[in-house]
Amino acid sequence: MNDTTQEAAQQKALLRATLFAFFVSGAASQPLGSFIPFLRETYGFSYDLSGVLLSCQSTGNLISVLVTGFLPFLIGRRRSILLTSVWMAVAYLIFAAGFGATPTLIAAFLMTGVARGGNSNFSNTMISTLPGEQATRGFNLLHGCFAVGALLSPLILVLCVGLLPDTGWRLVAGLLCLLCVGQIVVYTTMPLPREDREKGVRSVDRSFLKAKTFWLGNAMLFFYMSAEYAIVGWLVTYFQDAGILDASNSQLMNSLLWLVIFCGRMIGAFLAGKIPRNRLLVADGAGMFAFFLLMFFSRTTALVILGLMGVGLFMATIYPSAFALGSESIRGNDVGCSFMILTGSLGGVLTPMLVGFVAERSGIRAGMGLIAVLTGLLLASILLSVISVNHTEQKEELS
Repeated sequence: MNDTTQEAAQQKALLRATLFAFFVSGAASQPLGSFIPFLRETYGFSYDLSGVLLSCQSTGNLISVLVTGFLPFLIGRRRSILLTSVWMAVAYLIFAAGFGATPTLIAAFLMTGVARGGNSNFSNTMISTLPGEQATRGFNLLHGCFAVGALLSPLILVLCVGLLPDTGWRLVAGLLCLLCVGQIVVYTTMPLPREDREKGVRSVDRSFLKAKTFWLGNAMLFFYMSAEYAIVGWLVTYFQDAGILDASNSQLMNSLLWLVIFCGRMIGAFLAGKIPRNRLLVADGAGMFAFFLLMFFSRTTALVILGLMGVGLFMATIYPSAFALGSESIRGNDVGCSFMILTGSLGGVLTPMLVGFVAERSGIRAGMGLIAVLTGLLLASILLSVISVNHTEQKEELS
């Protein structure tokens, strides 16, 4: 086997392992919004505390993303991802065991965030090491696998709760704990790209900080993650408490959303290189904004579901496209990838908590109205980015 063939085989093995790991991350980190109604019913939580719990996951994610940008330079990539990913299994063990004390649950939600941040930074960095269009396709496949995990776990939750109304949600927590253990095994054995840690943290390449595309990608990711975390975290509670859908159908909506997102990301992987990325971003931003307004203002079940499906379809490729745009200047750079994910995570920390505070004082519809504003700001950031990039390209052509 020559060097080129061997390298290609290693890249395929790396891609397969990373896709599985991110599938587990989606299955374990996204259903927390679906668990909130059960936690509220079991332990009597208020909207305020529910929002704080969701934001605790975002806070853990934020801390982890920041730390894991530099940690590989100190202890290596494999030890770094093992150190962070283990906390997801611990958190679900807490849920399954039925520990309901507020400080314990706050710690558990923080743990899920730490694991999610580590998984996200590691997986995106690994995909960024792939060459050219393979990276763009890899980002869509990566986040498509995340979507598969995110859509399956709420379905399993609905099934188990239907069979075991009192303990079904704890059973699902136990199953997710075991799945997270499997993820840890994969991290232990998967092949990793060669890394050079001899020069330490001070040798980190920071040239990406001067790249306009890096900052434009960051702006889009901030508003996208703000909207995504808020939608996913509050969707089930909104449908249920606003009386739009009953409890069972409200739970199914989370899976429907991620099913559509998965389909959208597979379409995005197919279209990578066939449709200009800037054109796709504008269409996605406009579509997500329009369909969220349709879902928010509709009163009939059919239109609400149509609006939700439209939101999922158009939001599907925003993150991969925005990350691919920003990551052009940070190929294989742990710190650069960490910085981009960190920026998006800031929005994820603030928004679920703000929605909870607004909902507690003015009602759940007012809280969802805040998310509508965020989808509008996301569209504005996309338009600004596309106009700026097009202007730069035109200047380069003239010069």
